[in-house]
Amino acid sequence: MRKNSLHTILGHLPGRLRAPLERTKPFYEKDAHEIILRADRPVAVECTDRRYYLTEDGVLTGRYGTDGVITASKQDITTVFKSICDYSVYARQNEINQGYITIGSGVRVGLCGKAVIDGRSVINIKDITTLSFRVASEIKGCSEALLSMLDPLKGVLICGSPCSGKTTLIRDAARILSERYKVSLLDERGEIAAVENGTAGFDVGMSDVLVNMKKGDAVEFVLRSLSPDIIICDELGGEEDARSLSEALRCGAAFIATIHAGSMDDLKKRPISVSLLHTGAFRYVVFLSGRRHAGVIEKIYELRDICA
Repeated sequence: MRKNSLHTILGHLPGRLRAPLERTKPFYEKDAHEIILRADRPVAVECTDRRYYLTEDGVLTGRYGTDGVITASKQDITTVFKSICDYSVYARQNEINQGYITIGSGVRVGLCGKAVIDGRSVINIKDITTLSFRVASEIKGCSEALLSMLDPLKGVLICGSPCSGKTTLIRDAARILSERYKVSLLDERGEIAAVENGTAGFDVGMSDVLVNMKKGDAVEFVLRSLSPDIIICDELGGEEDARSLSEALRCGAAFIATIHAGSMDDLKKRPISVSLLHTGAFRYVVFLSGRRHAGVIEKIYELRDICA
């Protein structure tokens, strides 16, 4: 599936960027996390242990100032942005307002530019300056060790920094757990299961996948219509998510979810994280090792130990 993700990414790029990236692909395809275009800056390939820049002769270099390094022009950014929006920016406006667009093969494209604000809400991001393509990957079996050490019906919160493998881990957990339990997979951004035309691009087993619905509404939806044993979702982060967890608990469903937190200190410093822990939805809090060891478990805590 990683190859499919890279194929999808490169397919949206203009030829002068795509051709050298195709030639150098054997050198980065196994451990690339992101391909980043910045206006009037070198094209960057973020890998597990270093950053590479692309040269005109199809060579990757770790030196920013190397002669012949290819830069992405403002026109490149505009052209690629229109392409990833399927030439209908209006149709993708809700995603753009959240700072990303999800394209085929579960690839999420992060955006930077000029935010247009109405009151306290972002209503647009224009004058795009950065497009960060996140490479989606599938590692079957990567959640087996974790699932063997805990009871998933007691609730699991998976914590990690960006690119630490949180989404990859819950994707595999959904596949495995759906063989034994009724699993509802809430894929708000479309990157966990990568559903296209009603078919999941990743193997999520017998999971029931709900795409493009906000988690608060999605929880209510699946509780009402599917009566799941386990609800799996990515990136909790708002008060609405905490309320949704409380509702799920009243209905008897267990939660497996992720949150951005690189350490226990990070987790405890964020009010929303504390609120999530106080819902009682999670017996286990799991920390991942980081981007150098994506999907690797660093520590498992029980809630009683954190709150003691």
